[in-house]
Amino acid sequence: MRRPAAGVVALSVTVLGAALVVALLGWLDPVHAVLLAAVVLVVTAVWRRADAGVEDPWPAPPEEQRPGARHDVSELGWATFTRSGEVSERVLRRVRALAAARLARHGVDLADPAQASDVERLLGEDVARGLASRRAPTARVLDHWLGALERLGPDGPPRADRPSPPPTGGAPR
Repeated sequence: MRRPAAGVVALSVTVLGAALVVALLGWLDPVHAVLLAAVVLVVTAVWRRADAGVEDPWPAPPEEQRPGARHDVSELGWATFTRSGEVSERVLRRVRALAAARLARHGVDLADPAQASDVERLLGEDVARGLASRRAPTARVLDHWLGALERLGPDGPPRADRPSPPPTGGAPR
């Protein structure tokens, strides 16, 4: 059998002593003084036994990220448009990087103003003007830009098997 800890015995003696003093001074009758002491001891015992309430944390999301995985698609979907319906800056940077890479394979530097006519020849005037603009495009304009980049193809002149859609205004308004 376990012996009570010295702290528990000392607390019990102190509380019962306080109950005796309260009863002798006439502040409470003896029955209520003993009941008050019992309540104090029970609350103290429960307080000490109770768990600190530490909650288990949520498990960490998996760190594995594969190219083209659902995570990328979901993140891209949420990050594509701003609340106003325009394309976000993050997506705009990625599209400009894609355009620069595609044009570089054709020997054209998107950042070089001297080669602006080559950019216009390969992508179209409206797409070239839009890529050079600092304004965010709408979804329709972005679709037009991506179509022009797709028609350009990774290596070579624009492909004839993919007709050009009608221009939609090109540069965002």
